[in-house]
Amino acid sequence: MDVIYVLAISVLLQFTAAFLALRLIQITGGRIAWILISAAISLMAIRRSFILYQLFSENLVHPPDLTSELIALATSVLMVAGIASIAPIFHSIKRSEEALRKINRDLKVITMTNQVIIRATEEAALLKDVCRTIAEVGEYRFVWVGFAEQNEEKTVRLIAYAGHEEGYLDTVNITWADTERGRGPTGTAIRTGKPSVVKDILTDPDYAPWRDEAVKRGYASLISLPLIANNKTLGALNIYAMETDAFDIEEVNLLTELANDMAFGIMSLHARIERKRAEEKLRESEKKYRTLLETLPQKIFHKDKNSVYVSCNENYARDLKIKPAEIAGKTDYDFFPEELAEKYRTDDKRIIESGEVEDIEEEYIQNGQKCFVHTVKTPVRDDKGNVIGILGIFWDITEKKKMEEEIKKRIKELEQFYEMAVGRELRMIELKKEIESLEEELGKYKK
Repeated sequence: MDVIYVLAISVLLQFTAAFLALRLIQITGGRIAWILISAAISLMAIRRSFILYQLFSENLVHPPDLTSELIALATSVLMVAGIASIAPIFHSIKRSEEALRKINRDLKVITMTNQVIIRATEEAALLKDVCRTIAEVGEYRFVWVGFAEQNEEKTVRLIAYAGHEEGYLDTVNITWADTERGRGPTGTAIRTGKPSVVKDILTDPDYAPWRDEAVKRGYASLISLPLIANNKTLGALNIYAMETDAFDIEEVNLLTELANDMAFGIMSLHARIERKRAEEKLRESEKKYRTLLETLPQKIFHKDKNSVYVSCNENYARDLKIKPAEIAGKTDYDFFPEELAEKYRTDDKRIIESGEVEDIEEEYIQNGQKCFVHTVKTPVRDDKGNVIGILGIFWDITEKKKMEEEIKKRIKELEQFYEMAVGRELRMIELKKEIESLEEELGKYKK
């Protein structure tokens, strides 16, 4: 009778081992291998079942040995224990593989998102492409981005989305104020500047205002990540998954990095756009400046703080017998005698150090002739008020000087004649008027 009990328990354990082997197919995915193992164990159990049946019917000629059956029972126990102990190991391996797959997936999302950020030229397209990349590559149910409005209601404005939306965003009415519709994950992430995770939409009390609509669309869990740049929260990136508790610590960390890259990309894009606008304005200003320079009759030049030429107008370049574009990088030593160039350099240095406008009238000899120029040098400043160069405007006043000398000579002659005409009242008045007229003309010319 003891043999029957031992044999029965052994058969039961073998069938159990066969069943556990089949269960491992779901865990390990090794369908053929575990089917073969289960089949082998089942055949052993069936064979021993026939022996058990013959024992009950007393048709067995040679009853099994108790010792052999006890060994078989021990083997069956070890078989069940071994197969049962394998399951947790494979469970752990499967979880590790799944975690690794998710990490690799998120890293791929980060890489592709960064590529989108680098290529972006406008904000709307950038955010739309980022949402699409996260939803498709990250295998998430739904992704959307909202910006925090700085209005009294503190509303969250939809910017872009991708995935299984189906009118969900028309129902959300989210705010980032500390109210019922602001205590959800999106409002909390914006308000606190930290990621907010809903592990189970069905049970999270703060998600009650949006639960029904979310469940209809297959959302089971979600994470809201603040978009922070320059210590300012721009809005939130919201990612929905079809399974509960889909966002573990590692995934939260990787997605936080993704959100940070995204916020940096938004600010970088804004900076690029602003820089482009500034460059366009600068080009327009330079064009207007160049047009103005070329239309003025005066000779105009621009030097940096080291007295190196930056630009000049056509009139100035013509005197130097060069084209305006050829003057950049040159100095006065390239065009004037050393003594005169040294004087110009000294004047420039004085103006740069003082920051004052100077009005200079100078005399020089050219081709054996005495010549005169009148120069106004003005310091050029940057946005901070620092002097970074000199703008000079000058014109040749040689003819003016000659005219002044002629007028002075004529006045002297008239004065002498006037003295000779004392006593002749009429002539004296006429001569006086002529002298005053000439003096008035001289005054106007000087101005």
